[in-house]
Amino acid sequence: MKISEQLLPLAISIDKITLDPKNARLYSDLNLKAIKKSLEIYSQRKPIVVNKNTGFIEAGNGLLAAARALGWEEIAVVFVNDDKDTAAAYGLMDNKSALLADWDLPNLKEILEGFDSTKFELSSSGFSQKEIKELFEPVAPERKYELPIEQRLC
Repeated sequence: MKISEQLLPLAISIDKITLDPKNARLYSDLNLKAIKKSLEIYSQRKPIVVNKNTGFIEAGNGLLAAARALGWEEIAVVFVNDDKDTAAAYGLMDNKSALLADWDLPNLKEILEGFDSTKFELSSSGFSQKEIKELFEPVAPERKYELPIEQRLC
């Protein structure tokens, strides 16, 4: 299922939505690949926010781009009646707020270690094996190179 059952009443034609031409976020191929993978595994679980006055997305530009790349015909949308400044401020806050969060590493480790590998691959969490290894391997203290004592005394 492409859209979670609870969001189906919000589904509209994907062609009726326009990416925000002033969106301040850029979506790399890696980012869009991750969003597409999330949609393929989990379906759409939160609606895109679209300004009813302009028809532009306030939140969900990456989600729309990924859904289009997957060939979706419909997507779940919530319409709002924001003025220009509110729309811009909300779009920025929606993107920025996620960047301000930190990981609780003990909880993250517990969650990742608790995956049932018969149901999920770790990559379904969005983390690669390399990232997980880097997150949890002890970091060796930095070693400073020192000159031999006889060279330091000259």
